[in-house]
Amino acid sequence: MPGIRSFIAIDVDDEEVIGKILEVQREILASNARLKVVERDNLHFTLKFLGNVEESRLDLVKSALANIVSNYHPFTMQLHGIGAFPRISRPNVVWVGVLDGREIFIEIAKNLDRSLAKLGFKRETKSFEPHLTIARVKGYLGNLPEILRKISDVEIGKIEVNEVRLKKSTLTPKGPIYETLYEAKLS
Repeated sequence: MPGIRSFIAIDVDDEEVIGKILEVQREILASNARLKVVERDNLHFTLKFLGNVEESRLDLVKSALANIVSNYHPFTMQLHGIGAFPRISRPNVVWVGVLDGREIFIEIAKNLDRSLAKLGFKRETKSFEPHLTIARVKGYLGNLPEILRKISDVEIGKIEVNEVRLKKSTLTPKGPIYETLYEAKLS
């Protein structure tokens, strides 16, 4: 299907928080597991993956995004803890969790999902858990599960959420390249 591969996200651009995430990534890379870490410029929390969207429908998405986000005041998210999907003992995806700000994040995601469903986008079927993907496991685990258990309670820091972005994702052999198509400010 033609179109622009798109998603809605909250970017992580606080340098102190990024520095802490890079430290965690270095620690998990020391596990000798076969994994690919997410590049610093690509660190984000996905609120909704849209898939391929026809260019003519992007204005509808932007409008829905602006309408939902304008109902919220800026808020703080406390990034805390390291986990993995499906579980730490068999990680495929390594992520950072959210403590404070979690409820608002989930509420925004649910409202976006509901609003975009009216435009014909597929509804989410799984329960939504805010997480920041920091690595994807590509095979051999090494001692990654042990390292993840050791750092599972790490404090990453806080980010201020002032806007939500519609992003374009271009897949390349070296990894995805993300570009902001639209930014909706919280009120």
